[in-house]
Amino acid sequence: MKVRIPNEEVCAEFRKILAEQANISDMDLQGMFRCLLEKDMEGFLKIYRDIVISCTSYFDARENAYHMLFLGMCISVRGIYEVSSNLEQGHGRSDITLKALEPGRPHIILEFKQGSDVETLKKSALKQILKKQYYSGLTGEVLCVGIAHDKKQCALTWESITVTGSGQAVRENI
Repeated sequence: MKVRIPNEEVCAEFRKILAEQANISDMDLQGMFRCLLEKDMEGFLKIYRDIVISCTSYFDARENAYHMLFLGMCISVRGIYEVSSNLEQGHGRSDITLKALEPGRPHIILEFKQGSDVETLKKSALKQILKKQYYSGLTGEVLCVGIAHDKKQCALTWESITVTGSGQAVRENI
């Protein structure tokens, strides 16, 4: 079964409820996603960290909590991205895939990890995206983002790749 928001009026109300319940402003979400799309990963991480600090519990921190938090925040990119969670692609399932609906926008794949060594885990998350080819079926630019969490701390690493029509990934050095 697929659940979707039927129209913009309901979407606006959902955003309002999300912002009130999670204490996240729509401006923060817009800024965070703008940074992500512009590959300003320092800006993205700064806003994301602020959201994690204000919206997660120190005691209930699990990988799934961060995954669901980010998935809920993806409501702000509705209409320009097709949002999928646990999408079976390549040789596994990516945590979150944002498939660009407009030409010229990058596709985005996010993989979340949780544990005490965020530096190692962020690299492991990125490596998983690339090794398991979660970009399979996409063409064009793909931002691959590994995010690691240790309670309210988080770190990320990323790589931009170009996937050709034949499915080959051309890795760009960052």
